[in-house]
Amino acid sequence: MGKSKTLLAVVIAIMLGGCGQMGSSPEEEPEKTPAEMNPADLPQIDAFQNEYSREMMVSTEPVANGYYLMRSKIGAFTIWFPEEAVFMDNASGVDGDHYEKLRFAYESEEENRGYLVGFQYNYSGYAERPDWLLDNLRKRWDYEEEWKEVEDEHGRTYFGSKVEDMEDYQRYVVIGYKVSSQDAPQGMELLYIASCVDKEAESCQMDLVEEKEYVLQWMKSIQFSGTRGDGGETDGE
Repeated sequence: MGKSKTLLAVVIAIMLGGCGQMGSSPEEEPEKTPAEMNPADLPQIDAFQNEYSREMMVSTEPVANGYYLMRSKIGAFTIWFPEEAVFMDNASGVDGDHYEKLRFAYESEEENRGYLVGFQYNYSGYAERPDWLLDNLRKRWDYEEEWKEVEDEHGRTYFGSKVEDMEDYQRYVVIGYKVSSQDAPQGMELLYIASCVDKEAESCQMDLVEEKEYVLQWMKSIQFSGTRGDGGETDGE
């Protein structure tokens, strides 16, 4: 009888131990950011293969068809990065925690289309008086028409577009400024210039309306995080 009781106790102990193991699970390893991953395992587009921009990419999963989410170096905003574009790290940079500029470029001989686009984020300054910046843009680009406006849940964009006749070709220009819907004074300046790669080809038939819609989708993707000029957070104030 003594042996039977001992054996029963051992069996119960094993069962209890087994149940305890079944109820527990090993800690899951935190998901790696694109900056922590091997470039060979990342999407083969410039945003992930460029060392500078890779640190800014949020995920390897597209946020929309043909676009990936990029977070600014100073954490002030997010923006969609088109998989077709090249990130120009030599023309991008930050100044403290209140200013950041991004430059993207694209060129396709097959489409006979190329563009250069620049975004400039600022906290305070022009963001508190967007009319100053818009007047500056008007003078720089000799823009004479009224500004058009489009609003989304993250802010209001003032923009204008025009076709410029150059010496032997035309270029399509879209300029504008997006003001954050938050109380924190934040804004994003836009300059977009597109043209045909082969100016003399018969396929050089770009459409300003299409270029404008392409840019406005980009501006709509910008979401301000609420970073203060001193590095604090507004938390959506």
